Formats: sequence, C-alpha cells, structure tokens
Amino acid sequence: MSWNNTIQYKRLAVYALVDGTFGHEINNQGEAWGLLDFSSSNFDQSGQSVERAKPVGYSWRVGGGEGAGSGGFYDQLGPNNYNVEHGSYAKIREVSLTYNVGRVRGVGGDWTVGLVGRNLATFTKYSGYDPEVGANSGTSTTNGGAVSGLINQTDAFDFPTLRTFTFTLSTRF
Repeated sequence: MSWNNTIQYKRLAVYALVDGTFGHEINNQGEAWGLLDFSSSNFDQSGQSVERAKPVGYSWRVGGGEGAGSGGFYDQLGPNNYNVEHGSYAKIREVSLTYNVGRVRGVGGDWTVGLVGRNLATFTKYSGYDPEVGANSGTSTTNGGAVSGLINQTDAFDFPTLRTFTFTLSTRF
C-alpha cells in the first residue's frame, strides 16, 4: 500500500509519502544466531523473580542427527516456528518541504529552496532492524537465486535503509 499527497499554500508546499506491506512473514536469522549464542532476549532473566525465571536447563542443546545442527531453538539459520515473525510494516518514506522564493536580485528565474527527509519512521512489531531488508540466495535469476528480499523473506544481517536529509536549491532560467 502506498499513499502520497501534496499540500500547497501560496509559495509553501509539503509533500508526504507513506507506504507499507502487510501479511508477510520474515525468517529472522539474527534472532536465530542469538538463540545459538544464548544472547537472544529469549534467555534474559534479569528482573525475573525466582518463581518466574526460566530454569538453568531451559536453553540446553543437543547435537542433531549426523552432527548437523545443535538442537533446541537453533536450526542452522533455517526458518522455524520461533524465528519466523510477522513482517508487516508502514513507513513514512518521504516528507519534503519546499518554498518558492521567486527571482533573487534579477538572477535566474524561479528559485526554490527545500528540505527532504527520507525513511523517517517505521511502524512494525518485527524485532529485527528493518522488516524491509532481505537476503538473496544468488546474484541473478539466471542461477536460480531470488534477487529480492520481498521474494526470499529472509533477514540475514543486512543494514536497514538509511534515514537521510537533503537540502535542495533549484532554479529555472
């Protein structure tokens, strides 16, 4: 889903773009590694009473069949019931504010100054960095790899899209 709108009052214009994706699942490999290393918030017992704390043996692991895997929640970074999460999100993708100054001392035509902010906020319950990131299993579709995070739905430690601010100055002659 996506929505955009421009509001203009005299020489001032405000543009906003909001988009989102709903109803998909993401294999959160960062959480899977946390389960392997016992560094997941799943194992954090700080602030728990003795009665509510998970027992010491809660996070035990045993070797998998034929030496593969380590048992427990961890499954060689493969999707499982624990680290596959709902990945729905909405984002304030872009907001721009522009002001039409007009002619400045006879130089140029129509001067405009502006400020653009991109990737300003993400609204999600996903526990990873960004529900929009995803891994691919190859570099092109010719080798059978999926080249889109939206197709593969695996968060494999990619960095989220950066938040940026840009100052603009433009004119027409």
